[in-house]
Amino acid sequence: MNNMPDPATVVAGISALKSTFDALRAAIGLVKDTKDLLPKDEKTAAITAALATADSSSRVAEAEVAKALGYELCRAHFPPIAMLSVGYHVANADEFSQMGKIVFECPQCKANTAGPYKFRRYHETPV
Repeated sequence: MNNMPDPATVVAGISALKSTFDALRAAIGLVKDTKDLLPKDEKTAAITAALATADSSSRVAEAEVAKALGYELCRAHFPPIAMLSVGYHVANADEFSQMGKIVFECPQCKANTAGPYKFRRYHETPV
């Protein structure tokens, strides 16, 4: 018995989930823009608070999904942002590979997991 899910199905599910988060953020943005057209009163303040909560909740949910999928998270933000694989260390490469441990980088603040060590980006040509 093979209990492993089909990789294509997993990728399709992840893509659909990302599309859902993007659509939710777009809807929140539209409501924010519409809110600015309304007269200023207590209802506007309530709408603003509800939108801030919805936006924060969607970002926390996205971070939780990213963590569950094994992504590194940038802790310079709250909620955290999923970091992307951008390269690899060369100093800790092993005898079977010229690539060492993977380096992850935050797409927003550019913080990475390389620490003080240099690394090679995927698009760079080896020296």
